[in-house]
Amino acid sequence: MTHVAEKKSARQALISQAFFAAAVVGGPALLLWHLHGQWNPDGEYAYAWVVPLLAAFLCKSRWDDRPLPSASVKHALFAALGFALFMPPTRWLLEAAPERGVCDWSYATACLGISLSLILLAGGSAWLRWFSFPFLFLLTTVPWPHSLEQILSNPLMRGTAGATVEILCLMGIPSVQTGNLVHIETGVLDIAEACSGIRSLQAMVMISLFLGELFRLRPVRRCLLIAAGLAFTLLANVIRTAVLAGVGFKHGMKAVDDYHDAAGFAVLALSLVGTLGLAFMLRTEKSRTPHPAPPATGLALPLKLCSGLLLWFLVGEIAVEAWYRLHESAWQGWSWSVEWPGHVEDFHFTEIPRHSIRNLMCDEAHAASWRGSDGSDWSLYWLRWNPGNVAAEAAKAHRPDVCLTAEGAALERNLGLHYISAGGRQIPFQGYSFRSGDKIRYVYFCNSEERSGAAAIGWNRQFEALSLMQRACRGWRHSGEQSLELAVSGYLSESNAQQALKSQIEQLMQFNRSTRSMPEN
Repeated sequence: MTHVAEKKSARQALISQAFFAAAVVGGPALLLWHLHGQWNPDGEYAYAWVVPLLAAFLCKSRWDDRPLPSASVKHALFAALGFALFMPPTRWLLEAAPERGVCDWSYATACLGISLSLILLAGGSAWLRWFSFPFLFLLTTVPWPHSLEQILSNPLMRGTAGATVEILCLMGIPSVQTGNLVHIETGVLDIAEACSGIRSLQAMVMISLFLGELFRLRPVRRCLLIAAGLAFTLLANVIRTAVLAGVGFKHGMKAVDDYHDAAGFAVLALSLVGTLGLAFMLRTEKSRTPHPAPPATGLALPLKLCSGLLLWFLVGEIAVEAWYRLHESAWQGWSWSVEWPGHVEDFHFTEIPRHSIRNLMCDEAHAASWRGSDGSDWSLYWLRWNPGNVAAEAAKAHRPDVCLTAEGAALERNLGLHYISAGGRQIPFQGYSFRSGDKIRYVYFCNSEERSGAAAIGWNRQFEALSLMQRACRGWRHSGEQSLELAVSGYLSESNAQQALKSQIEQLMQFNRSTRSMPEN
């Protein structure tokens, strides 16, 4: 009887361990699943694909020399339940706007909070301190808020351009900086966001955190490692842009695209080697003494709570998906397109650099320029993000007052919102006037959100769609985006320029009646 009882007890302990492990891993697994669509292989978060493997390795390393559990914290039960209740609404909002930082970070807080609460409940504060890092390390996969990226990337672009010009002058290559543009004899080198160093900085933060944990560095040394890694990255990135500018000066600007990606990988490799070498030097020589591992059967694992949480994860996912499916119908195609004025004088399509398209992560990008009959110069940019593309937020962020200012143009006036009639609709366009040298350029910009069903189009009047709560309540998700930017120079009067712009927009925007199935991304 005793042997049978022992086998039954061992089996129950094994079941408890399995449910506990599943509940602890379940939240982070859901988080990574819903974030992976934002890990574009050509984007800032391409490194995020390896983070789950690195986190699992760190967790295994911590498990091998884990300390004895301390007294269980009973209040952790209420913390786990609180995070569990917080999880469905954040998941509901995340589905409506996966590109919004507040949605990503709120959902990440709920998912990881459940895991850490369970660890605190099972092993007390000793285990919480010991196992927190591998779980919090997963936060490096959560996209930074776009406003924070803008705050960092704009100074980085200008600083990189300025440092590049200084290096080129020392090399005897004449160059001039205008905003984030580097002018050399053979053309213009555009220091875009992807070239500013923001991508390398984000990856280096992750790498520095991993190496600091791998070598179990003290907090001060970990901070030193992160700072040094960022310094390595910035220096390597300036050298990269200077080399690319030198290549463009010697072989022409077309050669820059051929070496652009290889130079980016070289920057990351050099920064990684330097950071790894520093981490190796900062490591302590004293070997770690493993803690006595506690017997797994001695843990107070909450089987009912863990099984209930697993069921809650499943019900939450089903409920959110059912809500949006009940409110959406088949997408009927783009509601409007551009009718290119191919018959006008000097009309030609202009090439958008490949790295700019990768940076925007748009599905279609078109640009053209032409000369008006009155001698005015026109340019048009038209971008599309298909439904389901979580990078559609870039349609609102990459607007004239941000992009043209970064290129060195001076914003003279915000001309306000203008409603222009096209296709029987009143379309809101934001107007601007910019000065580049002695030339004044007038720009109109609009952004539209394409949805399914009867409300197939929604114009974003202030570059923002409906609030998160409104979108979620209406069951709107996977919206497509289109942006149109039309600019003209050559007019002395603002009123004449605006009248010409309105006339052009009425001719350029063509509204469609055809329907087609939703495109695949």
